[in-house]
Amino acid sequence: MRTLGQWARDEREKLSGYTLRARMRYFWQYYRLWIIGIGFVLAFTVYALWNYFTVPGDIHFYAIFSNTYAQLGTGSDFYNGFVEKAEYDLTKGVVEIDCTNYCKPSGRAMGNAYYEKLISMLDSGVDDIWVAESEDVIAVGEAGRLMDLTRGENAQALTRYADRFVYCTPLDEEYSTEPVAIGIDLTGTVLSQGTYSPYPNGAVLGINAYTKRFDQVLLFLSYLIPEKS
Repeated sequence: MRTLGQWARDEREKLSGYTLRARMRYFWQYYRLWIIGIGFVLAFTVYALWNYFTVPGDIHFYAIFSNTYAQLGTGSDFYNGFVEKAEYDLTKGVVEIDCTNYCKPSGRAMGNAYYEKLISMLDSGVDDIWVAESEDVIAVGEAGRLMDLTRGENAQALTRYADRFVYCTPLDEEYSTEPVAIGIDLTGTVLSQGTYSPYPNGAVLGINAYTKRFDQVLLFLSYLIPEKS
């Protein structure tokens, strides 16, 4: 079996009388799979290094707003105001406010790519909160994907929003046969007021039952609904 050095000498002797174009054609004909493979590895390595050094590796907060054409995401006054209030360092993590989700869980949502994305983001715990019209939040809350705001270790921190709670009866009767609080009414907030509001007919905020960043959810709620002085 030839060593790498022997292979290189043999190839060099074989190509000694070839023109540059002929050499390139030869290498492409016999070694193109190696060339493509090495190129892929190099490209992936460059991408991985760029991603490691330039893209934040953590999520500070993730929100999904359904069925609005308002600009609430990166660069908007709404987004910048929240980032400033929360004092996030965007070089160390990302704040994502996705307002390009269009689905009606209260209607025929199955097969809708936006709905599938919403559910996967909730079930995986990536998304922290979801904002939509009341009937849609209730439809998702009935399935148990939204936090019960009156139970568990986080309930005490949410008591100041109790007058805004939105209720639904769970489909799982073993959990409860009585209505439970699954959302916070956002009437009177910046999302329902002004000449161009994202939800002029009102909206409800649901907290993902699987959120890993409840403290950041509280920051967002205090941004939307400031405490009365």
